[in-house]
Amino acid sequence: MYRLLIVDDAEYVRDMLIDMLDPAKYVVVGTAVDGFDAVRKYEELKPDLITMDLVMKERDGINAIRDIRELDQDVPILVISALGRGELVDIAMEAGADGYLWKPFTVKNLSDTLESLLMEVE
Repeated sequence: MYRLLIVDDAEYVRDMLIDMLDPAKYVVVGTAVDGFDAVRKYEELKPDLITMDLVMKERDGINAIRDIRELDQDVPILVISALGRGELVDIAMEAGADGYLWKPFTVKNLSDTLESLLMEVE
């Protein structure tokens, strides 16, 4: 079972992700509402995987990815974004994200992407 941290400023997205995850494979150990909260929760919970929104009010996902990478080079980080601007995803990947998923997505998209990321790090 993989321990997951979900980072998104929209509560409905956090709830949707929780509902979409296979409870036999994933347990959500925490959620965060911005980049500052994400780094704090990462340090506290040490999850096996992180989903990261890019645009959040207090601190964006790109800076949170950079901060988490200073702490851990290996934890898989999946960017989940509604933005159709590829340049932000490119910046997130350069900052240390391991993959991305565009909103909206299906349960299958999410499952396949998470499985692919986890296979890469094993």
